[in-house]
Amino acid sequence: MYFMYVDESGDPGVLSEIQGNENSKHFILSGLIINEQDWNLCFQRLKELRREIKKQYGLGIREEIHASELIRIQKIESYKKIFKVKRIDLMRYYISCIPIIFSKSKIINVCIDKGKTPSGSYKNYAELAWNRLLQRYDNYLKHEKSSGIVITDQTDENLVRYLLRKMRVFNPIPSKFGGIVQCITDNIVEDPFIRNSQHSYFIQTTDIIAHCLYRQEYPKGSLKKYNIQSFFKLLEPIILKEASPIDKFGIVRK
Repeated sequence: MYFMYVDESGDPGVLSEIQGNENSKHFILSGLIINEQDWNLCFQRLKELRREIKKQYGLGIREEIHASELIRIQKIESYKKIFKVKRIDLMRYYISCIPIIFSKSKIINVCIDKGKTPSGSYKNYAELAWNRLLQRYDNYLKHEKSSGIVITDQTDENLVRYLLRKMRVFNPIPSKFGGIVQCITDNIVEDPFIRNSQHSYFIQTTDIIAHCLYRQEYPKGSLKKYNIQSFFKLLEPIILKEASPIDKFGIVRK
């Protein structure tokens, strides 16, 4: 049995750049796949990481790690006690530890650039991104001859549940030999489980992954001096590149 923890970056709505009604140009999903036999070891390693973060950066063990807040504080008051350069170094340190903590795990990443998707094709990019993520996860489970569940941060639960149930009975995809084939996602069991990221080190880890992918794909000039755009590359040893063989980092883009 495998668990896939999922978090997102960006919003799933139709691209809008109208002042006062702007939304993100992207929608990203990152999924961290863990074998049940490795779960306890990974959890113990995460707790060790949090103790080290407390020692080095003064952030409490129970305080939530939230990548966007580490860069620009909006809600988490305890972050104000840490200088920005140290908060960003905390994020670099965290992501550098992920391939060590999860040495036997895999990461699937989906990055939808709304500007490169045909206008009017989608009203909600979450459906597109989740379809691609669930399909790759199911392919991985079939390869491993196993089953798995999905555990995600608070999201559009109704949409994800509906999509997964539909993909279990009807999931046409283009064949590389031409035409359409049915690829039923029958290795994923149960509906997705929703977790509050505040109470899950695993969801907080996928938040770091998704946000670092965003910073790589859409680098911001004012942050380049911190080298944030290069953090995602540290995950390369455990990225499931088979998810998209045509991409250097296996990122599913369409």
